[in-house]
Amino acid sequence: MEQAIYTWMAVIGCGILLVQVILQVIGVGDHDGDLHVDIDGDVGDGDFGHGDWFFGFLSFKTLVAFVGFFGLTGLLLLERDMGTPQRALYATLAGLAAVVVVGYLMKLLHTLGHSGTLDVANALGVEGTVYLRIPAAGAGRGKVTLDVQGRSVELGAVTDGPELPTGARVRVVEVAGEDLVRVEAR
Repeated sequence: MEQAIYTWMAVIGCGILLVQVILQVIGVGDHDGDLHVDIDGDVGDGDFGHGDWFFGFLSFKTLVAFVGFFGLTGLLLLERDMGTPQRALYATLAGLAAVVVVGYLMKLLHTLGHSGTLDVANALGVEGTVYLRIPAAGAGRGKVTLDVQGRSVELGAVTDGPELPTGARVRVVEVAGEDLVRVEAR
């Protein structure tokens, strides 16, 4: 009976995991949905601890990995001279290790999937430094250095106010184009 349980868990878990990996490699296994909803409301402030890190690892893939590695480990340990509870404990530990490893790899792959393309709209409200003098009242373009999306970028800049010299602190008040922002002195 014990061997049948481990065998079925190994076959089902490893079979589904293998299909998932093949689909992922050929580009079929990644179905992300995108839904944009705009809801207004007023909610009081609240704060919760970050004790849910483990649930961030739980997914269908990690659960399948648990089942597969639990079954494989149980089957391998049937040859050893140990009791059923000890065998089940080791199989559970192997399954949990698989959850952590697969969860970490999925998280790593997810971060690699981001394009890294700069979205200039994220510069709105960001403070930076004038790199090349910005002429007064929109009479010409200068350049600013900003930290946008976790990296330092250099963008063209105009201002409606007085001239802004090199080194002046500024804040982006408008995105005026793909590589142009409107700034004001800070």
